[in-house]
Amino acid sequence: MRFKMTKEEKNWVLYDVGNSAFVLLVSTIMPIYFNYLSEKAGLSSVDYLAFWGYAASIVTIIVAFLGPVLRTLADTKGYKKTSL
Repeated sequence: MRFKMTKEEKNWVLYDVGNSAFVLLVSTIMPIYFNYLSEKAGLSSVDYLAFWGYAASIVTIIVAFLGPVLRTLADTKGYKKTSL
């Protein structure tokens, strides 16, 4: 028995693979790279963790404020994607 996927299903699979790669990058590789850069700059591990926490907090706050604004802008300007 052979399973045949529709075009929408194939697109969803590709989207899911890309999204999984992005999450892997952000959650594992970025902290390792940031740690490498902080060691080269002479920061201690305590300072590295503090700066990583500050950066994550600032980005979270920016997204929390910009998300609704950009969503409203997209909805009012007609940039909204149609549902399948």
